[in-house]
Amino acid sequence: MVKLALSGLTCPNLPDVFHLLYALSKSMGSAIARQRVQLQNQQQALQTKLNADSSAKSNSLVQAKITAFQALQQMLETDYQNYQQSLHALSQAIHPFNLNTGESQFGLELPTMLQVPLQRLADLSQTYAPTASQAALHRWQRQIPDLSRTLHAWWQWVIQALSTQTQDPELQNWVLSVLLPWVYWHQQTRKTRQPQLKQGYQQAAQQAQARFLADGFTQTLHNSEQQQWIDWAIWMCAKFQRTSSAVEGRNGYLSALHHANRGFTEQTLKVLTIIHNFDLKRDDGTTAAQRLFGKSFPDLFESVLLQMGELPRPRHTLKARKSQKPTVQAVPA
Repeated sequence: MVKLALSGLTCPNLPDVFHLLYALSKSMGSAIARQRVQLQNQQQALQTKLNADSSAKSNSLVQAKITAFQALQQMLETDYQNYQQSLHALSQAIHPFNLNTGESQFGLELPTMLQVPLQRLADLSQTYAPTASQAALHRWQRQIPDLSRTLHAWWQWVIQALSTQTQDPELQNWVLSVLLPWVYWHQQTRKTRQPQLKQGYQQAAQQAQARFLADGFTQTLHNSEQQQWIDWAIWMCAKFQRTSSAVEGRNGYLSALHHANRGFTEQTLKVLTIIHNFDLKRDDGTTAAQRLFGKSFPDLFESVLLQMGELPRPRHTLKARKSQKPTVQAVPA
């Protein structure tokens, strides 16, 4: 199916941003963390030795070593900060809107935006896990064109879907440049858990909301019409996905369930699939089937109750039940 989609239908390939970032964290991030722990342990050991030994000559040597370790630790902390900032820069760049200006990003400028953080990480990779980290960076360079095409494909979808809703150029410009940035950054803020990234997304959402409220065209729309376009923007922004975590989360859940129960039948798998598609709901109250087919379905639990009928009576055992009351055996006189 993947080969048919890529070569036959020429569909854009969406690289998983989470996996790209995780590869850097697993290689370079782990190497930096290990060195930080090693330096801290060595400093603690030297400090304990310094407190226990009262010799002046020995103390001077130990103090010199502690000073050298502190210099190494300071350099390591600087490298760690550069590493964290580079990862955040990579994550913040792969969006359909610019985080600072709120302007649209169609993918053409993405290679330029990723060049600085990738070069900074390439410099760090010479010191920390050179083989694994450079392999992860090579994977980034190889998939940058696909990331750009993903942004371009989403924007094509937005423009084509919007043209089916309205032909008014002023209204289209308002949706593309004013409404969509606010809705997108609002959704991104709710999905993000990392504190620093969340703070940046919150600031972008607040700026976009201020532009939305101050825009003159916003004031010309009735509240019901505004809400109609907001609902459309929510639906459209939700279609931009940078990771396959939703699918992998379900696979991980099924894997854990399979391991805990030592396997389950095909019927159980079908039931879990039905629950996943027709019962689990997002914050907006919609299920996966409702979002896919564009229509509502009956409540799953009530549908099952209507088809169950009368519950069977409990089974009766053929053996006579023995009394559990305490008895006292009579003793003959």
